[in-house]
Amino acid sequence: MFKGSLFNLSLLFLSSVTITFLFKEVIRVDELVYNFYAEQLTQDKVEQLLNGQKKWEWFGYAIIPLVILLRSSLVAICLSIGMFFYNMEHKLKFRQFFRVALLGEFVLVLVGFVKLFYFLFIKTDYTLQDIQQYYPLSYINFLDISNLEPWLIYPLQSINLFEIAYFFVLVYGLHKLLRNNYWKSFEITAASYGTGLIIWIGLVMFLTLNMS
Repeated sequence: MFKGSLFNLSLLFLSSVTITFLFKEVIRVDELVYNFYAEQLTQDKVEQLLNGQKKWEWFGYAIIPLVILLRSSLVAICLSIGMFFYNMEHKLKFRQFFRVALLGEFVLVLVGFVKLFYFLFIKTDYTLQDIQQYYPLSYINFLDISNLEPWLIYPLQSINLFEIAYFFVLVYGLHKLLRNNYWKSFEITAASYGTGLIIWIGLVMFLTLNMS
């Protein structure tokens, strides 16, 4: 099981690094940043900003495995808490929940590739804000973002088909672990991960409100 988790972690890390690299080199995010700030700052200030980003570029790659580990750990904690409150007889270890959460991460990696494909072949004329605000197969894509309050953007982005797919991957993984009724696993996942997701969205909304 440890080898399987390590393999999944390595694959997720490589995929995430690849997406990040392609966005920088193919989508040319640096050019978008320059164009975005060119109207607000002097050329020297913009160049300082870009040089600072390049200086710390390695850090963006370095924290990718930490982000994956942290996100998967939080989801695994939610699932284990759900199991505790449902008083299930199965004695499962944390690493088993963690492995289920890792499987869900592949859905999020797929989001990155779909987003890359979208800006490479479909919407080829884009801005930095387009990159930041677009989320594949999301409800927010049907709305005029310019008319939305900033604190509403993240929760509306969260209403998407990939989030649903992520949820059902967790349900399937828990079902395989417990070997119980599928709908029982659905109920546990909804109560545990669903609650955690709502708390997280609420936290992001609160922080956005306070920073805007």
